[in-house]
Amino acid sequence: MKKFVREYLKFVIPVILLNVIVISSLFIKVKYDVVAPANITNVASTITIENGSDSDVNTVSVYSYSNVNLLSYLIGKINKNATISKTYEYEVTDLDLVYTSGVIQKRVSIYNSIISAYKLAGYENIIDNNSYKGYIIHTLATYADPNLQVGDIVTYFNNIQLAGLTGINELQNTLDKIIFEKDKEYPITVLRQVKTSNGYVEKEFNFNIKTNYFYNYDEQKIAAFGIYSYEYVIPVKNDLIPQFQWNYGDSIGPSGGLMQSLYIYEALTGGYLAKNLKIVGTGTVDVYGNAGPIGGIYQKVITANLCGADIFFVPVSSLDENIYKNESNYIEAVESYKNLNNTKMKLVIVSSLSDIIEYLNNK
Repeated sequence: MKKFVREYLKFVIPVILLNVIVISSLFIKVKYDVVAPANITNVASTITIENGSDSDVNTVSVYSYSNVNLLSYLIGKINKNATISKTYEYEVTDLDLVYTSGVIQKRVSIYNSIISAYKLAGYENIIDNNSYKGYIIHTLATYADPNLQVGDIVTYFNNIQLAGLTGINELQNTLDKIIFEKDKEYPITVLRQVKTSNGYVEKEFNFNIKTNYFYNYDEQKIAAFGIYSYEYVIPVKNDLIPQFQWNYGDSIGPSGGLMQSLYIYEALTGGYLAKNLKIVGTGTVDVYGNAGPIGGIYQKVITANLCGADIFFVPVSSLDENIYKNESNYIEAVESYKNLNNTKMKLVIVSSLSDIIEYLNNK
């Protein structure tokens, strides 16, 4: 009997220890982020244009986990398609705030896609004098002034009105030029959705913000406010343009913007540029149709290839080789592409919606 118990314990104890280790690893947080391939989504499932036809234009998403537990970290380490990086020191990890941030980014990406595509298709009246609202805060770092909230729309900063539709992010451009002075206050005006007994109403708030953080740039201390914003422009609906409808779909974030704008342009013009190709791509887009950088492109290239894409569009800031070859989106996309086996997919760099249209027209 004793011999049986000893033999039994030799088997059971290691199993128990393994279970304890696995369960413990679920509760041990490590300061790392893990990004892994996910899937593609046809833009037609998110955006509908009156009288437009469907084409095989797709956005691509990744699984992104921040401040993961030890088990996820270890799984990520053995997954050759995953990327692990240290969590940004001042990154907000509250899930509700992260989700709210992602929803705002998705909404802005859809608005920008609609505006840029309609304008390129000749519908200038997709916006009017009331379309520009200000600069919407989509993310705040942990050190940002506590008076600010994600979703605030900044209309004035330091007593200067942010005019909008200038081709640059005026708010960010202003913040990036402020020399750090400890405890100095700056007046700001924001529009905020406030919950009342009759629902949400928009109210204006005026207060001062200050920063105790800075970063070094060009041998100067630049004030760090921890504010990340987008120009917020809302397209209008009227009887003079084809009608549009949209929904958030099954993903959040801004990276579908460029492909959404391509799909909308095709639907408006009936050009069917995609032909019989499965097109996948990534990148933000502004109201002028310019592409912007995104994260997770290494995994997005892998995802597109696994989903049978013919073309993958990579966003860069310029088609000047001396510029784009030094940009992280290009470098990571090429590195990922080189690791694909016998792929039929072609990697194409673009800096705007116009670049995509020109490429497809000449294909």
